[in-house]
Amino acid sequence: MAKKEFHTAVCPHCHHKWTYKEKLLGYMIKPRSRTRCPNCKEYIEPSTKSVVFEYIALALLIISIVFIVPNLPILNSTRIIIVLFLFFVYTFIFVPLTVRFEEIHYNIKDKSNEKGN
Repeated sequence: MAKKEFHTAVCPHCHHKWTYKEKLLGYMIKPRSRTRCPNCKEYIEPSTKSVVFEYIALALLIISIVFIVPNLPILNSTRIIIVLFLFFVYTFIFVPLTVRFEEIHYNIKDKSNEKGN
């Protein structure tokens, strides 16, 4: 049985393993749900598990920035550093290391095969 790596982003079409730089620049920085594989240029989408992890991490980030950090008994400059550190961890460490891709087949009706009224 082949050992499956935990944090791998692999193209479902050509099985290209994405590097950290490709994940950061090709997936994290672009504000869209699907992206192109740098190897085969096919469109791929993040897996459902990756999206759930991102939403949970983003919710925890927002909760900590809005509710926890402002109530800490520390200086304002330290609060800013903590917020920037949390944002850095989310953007440059968490998301690029947890993203996985999957091929999604949409159930789209072919209009050329439909009969007219």
